[in-house]
Amino acid sequence: MPDMSMAATLARAKALTRRFRRLKLRTRMTLAATLAVALGIGGGVTFAYLAVRAQLYGGVDRQLDKQVDAMKFLASDTKPHPKGIQPFKLLPPGSTLATATSIATTPRKRFGDSVDYVQVVRATGNPLPTSDQSVLLPVTSADRAVAAGTAPEQRRTINLQGADVRMVTAPLSKGTAIEVALPLSAAEDQLSSLGLELLAAGLAGILLAGGLGWWVTRTALRPIGQLTEAAERVAATRDLAHRIDPGDRADRDELGRLAVSFNAMLSAVQDSTDRQRQLVADASHELRTPLTSLRTNVEVLRKIELLDPDDRERLIVSVLAGIDDLTGLVADTVELARGEEPAAAFEELSWDALAEHVVDRARLHWPQVEFAADLAPTRIVAVPDRIQRAMANLLDNAAKFSGGAGRVEVTLAGHTLTVRDHGPGIPEGDLPHVFDRFYRAASMRDRPGSGLGLAIVAQVAESHRGTVSAANHPDGGAVLSLRLPEPS
Repeated sequence: MPDMSMAATLARAKALTRRFRRLKLRTRMTLAATLAVALGIGGGVTFAYLAVRAQLYGGVDRQLDKQVDAMKFLASDTKPHPKGIQPFKLLPPGSTLATATSIATTPRKRFGDSVDYVQVVRATGNPLPTSDQSVLLPVTSADRAVAAGTAPEQRRTINLQGADVRMVTAPLSKGTAIEVALPLSAAEDQLSSLGLELLAAGLAGILLAGGLGWWVTRTALRPIGQLTEAAERVAATRDLAHRIDPGDRADRDELGRLAVSFNAMLSAVQDSTDRQRQLVADASHELRTPLTSLRTNVEVLRKIELLDPDDRERLIVSVLAGIDDLTGLVADTVELARGEEPAAAFEELSWDALAEHVVDRARLHWPQVEFAADLAPTRIVAVPDRIQRAMANLLDNAAKFSGGAGRVEVTLAGHTLTVRDHGPGIPEGDLPHVFDRFYRAASMRDRPGSGLGLAIVAQVAESHRGTVSAANHPDGGAVLSLRLPEPS
């Protein structure tokens, strides 16, 4: 049964948790703030109530102590007594119960108007109340021990005829003790009134806290509501141009910075989307030429039996060249579409060793070109295959600008790779655009290529937090540079 009860309790707790999580964030924050304030107010009210209760009960105990001291004073024959007050005689040795009753019931004055119950207790347990007292105080074994002198003073709260009273049992003389009891009705009335007042004040404070919490969360979460609306609008309309106005909160608090960051994220997504759309549009445009050429050649192939052997050979070479151009264009387009590399792909490597390997491959691909390499030892953090592709594109571009012959100088120093050819150079009007996608200088449009090689170099540099530049050498030829940051 206890296990079943515990399981049921856990199930209800989980259900309440799920229900709470389904509430709106504003509602959850308001409830959490209200609960926190309620716990704080509840703790404060409880502490105040217990402190006042201890103070009131302490006052009753102090009054009881005064009464006990006065009773002991009157029970002594060796001290002067105040005028009008008779001493409370101690029981002489050998006294009978009748004698004790006679002494205990002798009329005397009260010691304070609030003393309602006074009686003498003997070690045998026989109580001797005052003459005007109709109710006997209870006598326990602890009280008899006090009268016998084997236990210290006893203090407790009891219920007497439906009323709570505070009672003390103190030793009076050897073989006797005195019991004094005071009613707690006045203290309990005050505590009851105080409890109602504290409860009312606590409830008012909790309601006020709930209202203020709702207003504060509503005000504080307004920027989050705007972010939510903006995200929903972007998701519904695909309008990445929408922005949130952070107002004067831009640099003041976290929500303002969140709005600025959200706008920056939208800008980055919009820029990436625009680039992808432009890449697709440019690639579609560039694909038309090789596809049209291939289509034309394939249509001619349908009548290949009408061609002489030389024309057939030229047609086949043209088809293969068109396929190579198309393959290179698709590969370059895919390379450009890769975007940022994951952080795990970066590694520290020797740039000079990687560059030497790329130069050796370029010598095999361009046997008529002289590649002169001056590579200083350099360490970088990069993605190896991407850096190799960028360097290969720089060397291929230099070889093409050299007309497939001549000299290409490759220099690596100061974390900068410089490639210089000895060709005609780049027209000044084309220098700002050589790294643009599908851009080809007018003087180079008769040569093979897609116009994406240097664009890939620029993209690799950007993904590695590097830079690229293009210029003409004073002695002729073009100079292209790729600079990467030093390892941190």
